[in-house]
Amino acid sequence: MINTNEITNKKFAVFMTAAFLAAYIPLSIAGIVYKGGNTLLCLFLFRFVAIFIPLIAVLVSGLPFKKLGWKPKFKFKYFIASLIGPQLLSWIGAVIFFLLNRDAFEVSLDAYLAMVPEETAALFEQSSINPYSFLIAMTVMSLTFLPISQILPSLGEEAGWRGVMYPYLKGKFGPVIGRLIGGALWGIWHWPLVILGNYFYEGDYFGKPFLGPIMICIALCAFGIVIDIAYEKTGCIWIPSLIHASMNSSAIPLMFMLKSGNQHLSILGPNCFGLLGCLPVIVLALVLLFAKGKKTA
Repeated sequence: MINTNEITNKKFAVFMTAAFLAAYIPLSIAGIVYKGGNTLLCLFLFRFVAIFIPLIAVLVSGLPFKKLGWKPKFKFKYFIASLIGPQLLSWIGAVIFFLLNRDAFEVSLDAYLAMVPEETAALFEQSSINPYSFLIAMTVMSLTFLPISQILPSLGEEAGWRGVMYPYLKGKFGPVIGRLIGGALWGIWHWPLVILGNYFYEGDYFGKPFLGPIMICIALCAFGIVIDIAYEKTGCIWIPSLIHASMNSSAIPLMFMLKSGNQHLSILGPNCFGLLGCLPVIVLALVLLFAKGKKTA
């Protein structure tokens, strides 16, 4: 891990400028094309271009890239917890969401078909795929293949946020305030997607367009605390990358459960970026902060 003393004000300023300004170009375009219905181009710009810019910013700023913790010296239980933990939290949040919004539950492919190109959607409609079978298949994939396949893209962000931004902010403002500021900034980094593309929060959700940008900051503050503490515990950048990848993957099967016409509820859930869907993560983050603060005291 990079020592806080090695992150000078000048290097941090260079890092933040590069990580945000350079990323806002592909993120803004991604938001615009997503709103226009081009999901594939959006995902390419977001998941294969913008997401690696924080990592590049670490190199550009001249910070000790090699100290991020590349050797996997953690125990196997941390790997399992990082893979399964975010999924479990996400599903608990989904249960809370659907208990309070029972009419919004329906297993179907409608939400997925609305995101893919018309040609792909037509193929699905003609194949008569059982939505329950598809849901089970996607759930299994979200617990296995998808998080592993997304470790490298997630590493692009984690190298910057947990590797540089969080250590600097914790050194300046203390572990609690530093993590909260870091989570807010992490959320702000996603704002072009939220504001320009209704990404994460679709439909005419309550408080649009102001509540979406606030909610993404709340969700990522909570996840940021959990991920950063896991990084401190293991000293290995692959662990936060896996947690990040698992967090993103957990949202995929849940999109097949939201009944068509209920997209306005996306600000609440069912995935872990909505208020109800994120409740288990918020609770865990508070418990970890309290436990860590008590231990330090």
